[in-house]
Amino acid sequence: MKRAAAAIAFALLWAGVARADDRPSIGLTLNASIGTHEERAGRERVPLLPIPLLDVRIPFKRFELEVEGVPAIGPVGYNSGIMAASRTTKISYGFGTLRYRIPNTPWSAGLGAILYNQETVTTQTTVVPCLNPCTPTPLTITEYDRSRVGGMRYEIGYAVALSPIRSLSLQIGLTPVMHSTIHEAVTPFNETLDEPERASQVDGQLRYSLQTRGAVWAYGIRYINYLAHFEQNGALSDRNTLLMPFAGVSFPLGH
Repeated sequence: MKRAAAAIAFALLWAGVARADDRPSIGLTLNASIGTHEERAGRERVPLLPIPLLDVRIPFKRFELEVEGVPAIGPVGYNSGIMAASRTTKISYGFGTLRYRIPNTPWSAGLGAILYNQETVTTQTTVVPCLNPCTPTPLTITEYDRSRVGGMRYEIGYAVALSPIRSLSLQIGLTPVMHSTIHEAVTPFNETLDEPERASQVDGQLRYSLQTRGAVWAYGIRYINYLAHFEQNGALSDRNTLLMPFAGVSFPLGH
């Protein structure tokens, strides 16, 4: 009888969370950017910023469609690692996945796509030397790097109900191949260059959810490890390693 009561109680807990998740929802989370950005010039700390992330979830039967994204953020200034040079970056992010909840288990599997858009501007001022007596002339060189990188993302997830209103979930994603072309332009020399690159990404999310009347609150942490190399010579293009605590709220739609 004790075992049967425990099984019934667990089923009710699971059903309570399942019902909360059975309605479409729209949400917003704030993610703190903590980590490093690395290029051939060196490694620098990523500026600590509150990054807003919009999220829409549409469940249907054993499936769930999730779309999330970050609107264009920036330009954000940071240390370039190059003497007498400043750098700013503007970036946007989009992600979508179709997730399948495996029957009678806490496991899920998903397939989707991920996309980044970025523009980095590096500005450096140098002094043009003179051979004859004259006044040295300052010269400002600006380099624009623009790229769009995307690829297929594979996901595995695990979710448990802690109570009728609380749940804990873990998602791990892998994007093994991402392709992009970096478009470089340098002024005032009017030089342009296209450099293909190949990238990959591993990401994960640990999420604690609490359902209240009319809203679901979420707290957790994200991990992102993005690595890219130039296809021509295999040299490092850039690597971003981020650990991002977050807090957010979502609102169910409909009844």
